[in-house]
Amino acid sequence: MTSVNGLPGTPVEPVRSDHIAGLLGLVMARLRAEILADSEQAFPGLRISHYRLLEMIPADGGRITDLAEAAGMTKQGLGQHVDYLQRLGFTESDRLRGDRRVRLVRRTPRGDEAVEFSRAAIARVEELWEQQLGRERYDVLRETLRDLGDAP
Repeated sequence: MTSVNGLPGTPVEPVRSDHIAGLLGLVMARLRAEILADSEQAFPGLRISHYRLLEMIPADGGRITDLAEAAGMTKQGLGQHVDYLQRLGFTESDRLRGDRRVRLVRRTPRGDEAVEFSRAAIARVEELWEQQLGRERYDVLRETLRDLGDAP
Protein backbone atom coordinates (compact mmCIF):
# COMPACT_ATOMS: atom_id res chain seq x y z
CA MET A 1 0.00 0.00 0.00
CA THR A 2 1.10 3.56 -0.57
CA SER A 3 0.21 6.85 0.99
CA VAL A 4 -3.37 7.89 0.28
CA ASN A 5 -2.38 11.49 -0.24
CA GLY A 6 0.05 10.64 -3.01
CA LEU A 7 3.09 12.00 -1.22
CA PRO A 8 6.31 10.15 -1.87
CA GLY A 9 7.57 7.98 0.91
CA THR A 10 7.93 4.47 2.13
CA PRO A 11 4.96 2.27 1.24
CA VAL A 12 2.92 1.32 4.27
CA GLU A 13 2.12 -2.37 4.63
CA PRO A 14 -0.92 -3.59 6.56
CA VAL A 15 0.05 -4.28 10.15
CA ARG A 16 -0.80 -7.68 11.47
CA SER A 17 -1.99 -7.23 15.00
CA ASP A 18 -3.45 -9.35 17.75
CA HIS A 19 -5.59 -6.61 19.28
CA ILE A 20 -9.26 -6.66 18.35
CA ALA A 21 -9.17 -3.55 16.16
CA GLY A 22 -6.34 -5.00 14.09
CA LEU A 23 -8.05 -8.38 13.78
CA LEU A 24 -11.36 -6.82 12.76
CA GLY A 25 -9.47 -4.64 10.29
CA LEU A 26 -7.91 -7.70 8.67
CA VAL A 27 -11.29 -9.41 8.42
CA MET A 28 -12.90 -6.30 6.91
CA ALA A 29 -10.03 -5.97 4.43
CA ARG A 30 -10.68 -9.56 3.33
CA LEU A 31 -14.40 -8.85 2.95
CA ARG A 32 -13.75 -5.65 0.96
CA ALA A 33 -11.29 -7.47 -1.30
CA GLU A 34 -13.88 -10.14 -2.09
CA ILE A 35 -16.57 -7.60 -2.91
CA LEU A 36 -14.21 -5.61 -5.11
CA ALA A 37 -12.62 -8.66 -6.81
CA ASP A 38 -14.86 -8.45 -9.87
CA SER A 39 -16.38 -5.07 -9.17
CA GLU A 40 -14.36 -2.96 -11.58
CA GLN A 41 -15.43 -5.12 -14.50
CA ALA A 42 -19.09 -5.22 -13.54
CA PHE A 43 -19.47 -1.75 -11.99
CA PRO A 44 -16.53 0.52 -12.84
CA GLY A 45 -15.86 3.30 -10.37
CA LEU A 46 -17.71 1.87 -7.38
CA ARG A 47 -16.02 1.61 -4.00
CA ILE A 48 -17.17 -0.19 -0.86
CA SER A 49 -18.71 3.02 0.46
CA HIS A 50 -20.82 3.28 -2.71
CA TYR A 51 -22.12 -0.27 -2.35
CA ARG A 52 -22.93 0.44 1.29
CA LEU A 53 -24.84 3.61 0.39
CA LEU A 54 -26.74 1.90 -2.43
CA GLU A 55 -27.83 -0.84 -0.04
CA MET A 56 -29.04 1.72 2.50
CA ILE A 57 -31.44 3.41 0.07
CA PRO A 58 -34.99 2.13 0.69
CA ALA A 59 -36.94 0.72 -2.26
CA ASP A 60 -39.24 3.76 -2.35
CA GLY A 61 -36.34 6.19 -1.88
CA GLY A 62 -34.76 7.98 1.02
CA ARG A 63 -34.13 11.56 2.06
CA ILE A 64 -30.52 12.77 1.98
CA THR A 65 -30.85 13.87 5.63
CA ASP A 66 -32.01 10.43 6.78
CA LEU A 67 -29.42 8.57 4.72
CA ALA A 68 -26.62 10.82 6.01
CA GLU A 69 -27.66 10.20 9.61
CA ALA A 70 -27.84 6.43 9.08
CA ALA A 71 -24.42 6.43 7.38
CA GLY A 72 -22.81 8.66 10.02
CA MET A 73 -21.94 11.26 7.38
CA THR A 74 -22.67 14.91 6.81
CA LYS A 75 -25.47 15.77 4.39
CA GLN A 76 -22.91 17.41 2.12
CA GLY A 77 -20.63 14.36 2.12
CA LEU A 78 -23.48 11.99 1.43
CA GLY A 79 -24.81 14.33 -1.25
CA GLN A 80 -21.44 14.15 -3.01
CA HIS A 81 -21.62 10.34 -3.01
CA VAL A 82 -25.18 10.49 -4.37
CA ASP A 83 -24.14 12.95 -7.09
CA TYR A 84 -21.29 10.65 -8.12
CA LEU A 85 -23.60 7.62 -8.18
CA GLN A 86 -26.14 9.61 -10.17
CA ARG A 87 -23.52 10.56 -12.79
CA LEU A 88 -22.72 6.84 -13.15
CA GLY A 89 -26.41 5.92 -13.44
CA PHE A 90 -26.82 4.08 -10.11
CA THR A 91 -29.14 6.59 -8.44
CA GLU A 92 -31.59 9.32 -9.31
CA SER A 93 -32.90 12.10 -7.13
CA ASP A 94 -35.70 14.64 -7.12
CA ARG A 95 -36.83 17.47 -4.90
CA LEU A 96 -40.12 16.84 -3.12
CA ARG A 97 -43.00 18.86 -4.59
CA GLY A 98 -44.29 19.85 -1.16
CA ASP A 99 -40.86 20.86 0.19
CA ARG A 100 -38.20 21.73 -2.40
CA ARG A 101 -35.51 21.64 0.32
CA VAL A 102 -35.88 17.86 0.61
CA ARG A 103 -33.97 15.69 -1.84
CA LEU A 104 -35.30 12.15 -2.30
CA VAL A 105 -32.82 9.57 -3.62
CA ARG A 106 -33.75 6.29 -5.32
CA ARG A 107 -31.72 3.48 -6.84
CA THR A 108 -32.01 2.95 -10.55
CA PRO A 109 -32.24 -0.58 -11.98
CA ARG A 110 -28.44 -0.36 -12.39
CA GLY A 111 -28.18 0.52 -8.70
CA ASP A 112 -30.33 -2.50 -7.84
CA GLU A 113 -27.93 -4.68 -9.88
CA ALA A 114 -24.96 -3.30 -7.92
CA VAL A 115 -26.69 -4.09 -4.62
CA GLU A 116 -27.36 -7.65 -5.74
CA PHE A 117 -23.71 -7.94 -6.84
CA SER A 118 -22.41 -6.86 -3.42
CA ARG A 119 -24.88 -9.08 -1.56
CA ALA A 120 -23.79 -12.06 -3.65
CA ALA A 121 -20.13 -11.29 -2.91
CA ILE A 122 -20.88 -11.10 0.82
CA ALA A 123 -22.77 -14.40 0.62
CA ARG A 124 -19.72 -15.99 -1.04
CA VAL A 125 -17.49 -14.75 1.79
CA GLU A 126 -19.91 -16.05 4.40
CA GLU A 127 -19.95 -19.44 2.70
CA LEU A 128 -16.14 -19.53 2.58
CA TRP A 129 -15.86 -18.56 6.23
CA GLU A 130 -18.41 -21.16 7.25
CA GLN A 131 -16.39 -23.80 5.40
CA GLN A 132 -13.17 -22.55 6.98
CA LEU A 133 -14.52 -22.38 10.55
CA GLY A 134 -17.14 -25.10 10.48
CA ARG A 135 -20.86 -24.49 10.97
CA GLU A 136 -20.81 -24.34 14.77
CA ARG A 137 -17.89 -21.88 15.06
CA TYR A 138 -19.30 -19.75 12.26
CA ASP A 139 -22.70 -19.55 13.99
CA VAL A 140 -20.97 -18.51 17.22
CA LEU A 141 -19.01 -15.84 15.32
CA ARG A 142 -22.20 -14.39 13.81
CA GLU A 143 -24.01 -14.46 17.14
CA THR A 144 -21.07 -12.83 18.91
CA LEU A 145 -20.79 -10.06 16.32
CA ARG A 146 -24.54 -9.47 16.55
CA ASP A 147 -24.33 -9.23 20.35
CA LEU A 148 -21.44 -6.79 20.17
CA GLY A 149 -23.24 -4.67 17.58
CA ASP A 150 -26.40 -4.53 19.70
CA ALA A 151 -24.57 -3.57 22.91
CA PRO A 152 -25.08 0.01 24.18
